[in-house]
Amino acid sequence: MKKLLAGVLASVMVVACLAGCGGASSTSETTKTSTSKQEASVSTENSATENTATLSAAEQAIADRKAEAEKTGKYKKIVVSFFDWTGAPAGIARVNEKISEHTRETLGVDVELLIIDVAAYSDDIKLMLSSGEQVDLFSTCGPGYMTCVNNGYCHDLEADGLLDNYGAGLKDVVRSDYFDACRVGGTLYGVPPIKDYAIQTAAVCIGTEYLDGAGVDYAKFPKDSMGYIKCTWDDIDEIFAKMHEAFPDKIVYSTQDNMLTQGSCVDNIGGDYYGTLLDPANSLKVENVYESEIFKTWCERFYRWNQAGYISGDALTDKNGASSRIKSGSYMAMMACGKPAYQNQISNECGRPMTVFDVGEPFMSSSAVSSFPWCMNQATEDPVAAMQVLEALYTDPVVANLVCWGEEGVEYVVNADTSINWGPGVDSNTSEYFPNVLWMMPNQYAAHVWEGDPIDVGEQTAAFNDNCPVKSKALGFTWDNSDYATEYTALQNAYEEFSGKVIYGFVDPETGLADLNAALKAAGLDDYMQAKQAALDDWAAAAGIQ
Repeated sequence: MKKLLAGVLASVMVVACLAGCGGASSTSETTKTSTSKQEASVSTENSATENTATLSAAEQAIADRKAEAEKTGKYKKIVVSFFDWTGAPAGIARVNEKISEHTRETLGVDVELLIIDVAAYSDDIKLMLSSGEQVDLFSTCGPGYMTCVNNGYCHDLEADGLLDNYGAGLKDVVRSDYFDACRVGGTLYGVPPIKDYAIQTAAVCIGTEYLDGAGVDYAKFPKDSMGYIKCTWDDIDEIFAKMHEAFPDKIVYSTQDNMLTQGSCVDNIGGDYYGTLLDPANSLKVENVYESEIFKTWCERFYRWNQAGYISGDALTDKNGASSRIKSGSYMAMMACGKPAYQNQISNECGRPMTVFDVGEPFMSSSAVSSFPWCMNQATEDPVAAMQVLEALYTDPVVANLVCWGEEGVEYVVNADTSINWGPGVDSNTSEYFPNVLWMMPNQYAAHVWEGDPIDVGEQTAAFNDNCPVKSKALGFTWDNSDYATEYTALQNAYEEFSGKVIYGFVDPETGLADLNAALKAAGLDDYMQAKQAALDDWAAAAGIQ
């Protein structure tokens, strides 16, 4: 990656130097730094024409933007949007300026990070994309990849040679089959974040101080291969009971609608749960998960927890992230996905040391790669500049560190082994820039590793992905559900109306599940599932998968 960056810089510097020697009459500083495109327009300057030929399309675009900025005094701006747990950080303007100081030199652009609170991101980003407000690159985590594609928000990343000519470095860090997993109808609309595509399902994360305060002997449990505590749901029930007794003024469990996504091996093929694979490693049969024993067991568990007082009465309306509630000091536990070196991440996210209990198993779903790719706005004014910034997010360590961690010497300091830790007087509560959504970042492994995590965590995560024992047979399947957009909207509305009360344990599961399934079927679930099954069957036949 450093060689790539050095090559681009070197090429641009060579062009600037040669331009100054192109003609004897070119003596002004403006002429010396004029772009090769301008030089080529003067047919009598043969040497300038020769110099132009040495530039790649990507280098030419950078040189042109720099020349334009020199004339106007203003750099083109590319806006990059994603969410964090608390909204725009206090230091966002400072970090944006640091990024732009670098990208003005390397790409000839300013970069603005537009970070939105998780509770508002889905609605806000869809409104901005539909209304014409500038957003050039964005994470689809929140609004959903297929929603963004079907709504026409996403640019074809291979149109007019865009990826090949201006984002070729992406091919060095993203596998071709991972690109293919993000294609919809053969068109590439997104680039997946480089992350743990496999997950260790049902990682129950509990504040260590609450375990100790409740006298929980968690040292008695065995540990899994990643060093997390291996236990059962019965063990978790006992632990929660002790915590509730010891800390009656706190909420035991911080809820979020993730019981299937993070707590099971159910495969949400096509990017939604309206027709799933209940046994994805062995079967391509599309089934209704909301009528399954898997979902019923989850609802019964949450009902017990709710009746025991472990769940907040505000669970239906509180849209804050689960970790941000724990960080507030009012909640004690949550569920997430385990992976290599997760302990530090979740501890930083929750603002306190957390202990991870492994209650699940490894799993890689069909949409593991394509769940929330990074996309380019269809309406971006400059797809070339946006693509080059997208490439930098994945390949430029300077950009990656600023986006992931903030400013060196302020937010963090670098240790001798290249790992990092908090800057002077800074922690997760006082940091002016700490989005702490590494799993969403384009390429977290282009940035520094946090102290305590293995330096080779990127390699460990790649191995974790490759060696996952339970992989969906439908891995790589995507479905363009645009012909069923009406049914999908109706299903979403039915789910939102009836799911909350049953998945958070506010109604008896028998009643809640009956109401939810009746509403889904009335909204067209059977027809939607049938269409999804047909698409999956066609895909499997073409891929030779039985």
